[in-house]
Amino acid sequence: MGDLEPWMDEQYIQQLWYNLQEKVMVKVIRDKVTSASAGYAFVDFGSTASAAAALNAFNGAAIPKTHKTFKLNWASGGGLIDRREDRQPEYSIFAGDLSPDCTEPILLSAFTNRYISCKSAKIMTDPRTGLSRGYGFVRFSDPIEQRRALIEMQGMYICHRPIRVSMATPKHHQQQIQQQQQQQQLPPASPTSNISPQSKSPIMQANDPNNTTVFVGGLSAPIREDELRQYFSPFGEIVYTKIPPGKGCGFVQFISRLSAETAIQQMNGYQIGNSRIRLSWGRSQNDKSAAAAAAAAAAATAANAAAQAQKQQQLQMQELQQLKIKLEEQQEQQQR
Repeated sequence: MGDLEPWMDEQYIQQLWYNLQEKVMVKVIRDKVTSASAGYAFVDFGSTASAAAALNAFNGAAIPKTHKTFKLNWASGGGLIDRREDRQPEYSIFAGDLSPDCTEPILLSAFTNRYISCKSAKIMTDPRTGLSRGYGFVRFSDPIEQRRALIEMQGMYICHRPIRVSMATPKHHQQQIQQQQQQQQLPPASPTSNISPQSKSPIMQANDPNNTTVFVGGLSAPIREDELRQYFSPFGEIVYTKIPPGKGCGFVQFISRLSAETAIQQMNGYQIGNSRIRLSWGRSQNDKSAAAAAAAAAAATAANAAAQAQKQQQLQMQELQQLKIKLEEQQEQQQR
């Protein structure tokens, strides 16, 4: 339930639905720093049928005794009761270059006004300040609308700034991989061996299909390794992060090559603290026999999932290209 006034708290929303003959549980999402309402809430109706009936009956209708209208859409996990059996397939896109003024309700509204299958929007925030990192993810239940949004929302202005969109990197078997990482911790390579990756040229590093390490330069602000991990975790499962003391740089090693490629594309030039980071390929872990041996078990477990994810993305990109051609043909026919 979105587009809420700041004074609309859990008690008000619960009473509102009670007056409409619905007994619900309510959770208003609040700012982590100020505790002010974020403008939206999760409303649990107890059953999928009741929620669907309320969505069909009240979405867009006037809220009694206010100038607002009901703005309802299906929640995508994270609600009061997360029912796995109720979940539908989800198709996500990455939204970058977001304005600091862009909130999750604003981002969600920009997409739901065009795509009825848009389910949720999530803006990633800085773990220390709670401020927007300038990018987020938008989820759809319809893959056709997801692919349309990749074309139609590219460069769309939100809060006076054009956004950029791309395919989000899917995550597979997250809990299983995290458990294995806890059991088999990869010992980080020595800082000096990582700082100057000169054993291979940059071109060779970029072309090495087994290299999943990203070099992060320009870290002028003090930052911990767990914070660096949080910045890059949306792009895929991470093996380890390393920040050599006093060097102004760091390293992030992903499980899959696709995750590392996406991170370099999306985060290069992103501002952390007072400076913008620069990303490139780090030294391949294959050059370090000890690290390669330690990573072998984790790589073997993730190899199948990573290959399937890469194949799926390739298929999606092909379908996207076909859809783009089809849309261009339809526009030409309309102009004629």
